[in-house]
Formats: sequence, C-alpha cells, structure tokens
Amino acid sequence: MHSALWAALRRRVSLRTGLLWILSLAVVYFFTTNLSMVIGIAAAYLFVGTTDLLADVPGVDERWVKTGFAVFLGAASTGWLWYTLFAADGQAWLPLAAVVVSLWLVLDVRADFVQGRRLDSPDEFEDMTSAEAMLVMQHAHLVVQTLQDEPMTVLELATACDLTPSRVEDVIDVASEDGTIYPVDPDTDEPRYAVDERKLGASGLGRQAVGGLSGLLARIARPLTDQF
Repeated sequence: MHSALWAALRRRVSLRTGLLWILSLAVVYFFTTNLSMVIGIAAAYLFVGTTDLLADVPGVDERWVKTGFAVFLGAASTGWLWYTLFAADGQAWLPLAAVVVSLWLVLDVRADFVQGRRLDSPDEFEDMTSAEAMLVMQHAHLVVQTLQDEPMTVLELATACDLTPSRVEDVIDVASEDGTIYPVDPDTDEPRYAVDERKLGASGLGRQAVGGLSGLLARIARPLTDQF
C-alpha cells in the first residue's frame, strides 16, 4: 500500500503546486493579517487533497478520513467557540461557522456511508464538493487557454499546463459534458482535443454560472436529503 500511496502522491503533487499554495496563503495573510483564516484555508485544502489522494490508493476507504476530520474539526471549533464566548469575549461568528461546517461534514460522511458513495464512483463529478469544483475550474481555465492555440493530446496538455494527466482527464470529463472541449480525432489511440470558442462568450459563461450555482446548492443540500 505504501508504494501505491507514494505513486498517487507523485501523480498529484508537484513543487510548483506547493509553492503556489504557499504564496497564496502568504498573500491572504498579508491582506487580512488573520492567522485563523489562513489556517482554515490550509486545513480545507489538506482535507480535500488527502481524500482525493486516498481515492487513488486501492484498499483505502477515504470516507474514514472525512469522518476523522469532521470529528477533529467539531471538537476544535467547539472548544474555540467556548473560549471565545466565555474567556476571550470576542467575536464568535468564525468559530460558530466552523461548528456548522463540522456538523455538515458529519452529515455528509454519514450520507456517503448510507448511499454507498465513494470518490471513485461514476457520479464523482456530479457530486464533487465546492472545493473540488473550484480546483477543477482553475485547471479548466488553464487547459482551455492552452487549447485555444492548437488541438493537443492529454499528455501534451499535461506537459504544457504543468498538470498530471489524471488532472487533465478530469477537466476534459467535466468540460466535455456541454461540448466546451471535444475530441478532434476520437478514433485514434491518443485523440487530440480542441475547444469550442462559441461556448466561451458571455452566453456560455452565463449557462455555466447557472449550472454551477444549481449544482453547488444541490451539493450543499445533499447531506440533508441522502440520510435514508
């Protein structure tokens, strides 16, 4: 299992990705000087990245990672809220929000167990979390910009965008649903992909925004609707 975990880690993590995230957190702290916010963003990214990584490792049920994180976040945020209310006499909205998020995660992971849902199930992209969706959207923007120059294969896109082939395939799977990215020569062993620039205008962005908003609302409500 250790070799599979190491192989999955090497596919999904690069030096450039790590440096970009460190720089992003530094920028957030520079403008907000709020260490709690920086820690929260970092913890959310590590949680999403860890569950995403473990989904690629055979024999590991990443749902238990979500369970452990939800329990830890719930205990930490409850203690933080108690300290804020009774000891520090400060603003309680941030720890209260953390408590709400931890409760949502508990319900979400219970829904995953009830429905037998895993990250590698066929509806992965329809049921992705908001953080995962934002990550795919960031990669999609980079892939689409690259494809505007010329059609490319998955491996060529991975090299040009400094992404792993699996990440490029994730973007293609999502963007091909509405035809934004489509194969130029689908019958070949390594098809090249192109972008339909008609779907990148104002009307295309509007359709994506409406679809993304409805999908996000459905994802937020899912832990409340999938408990039985």
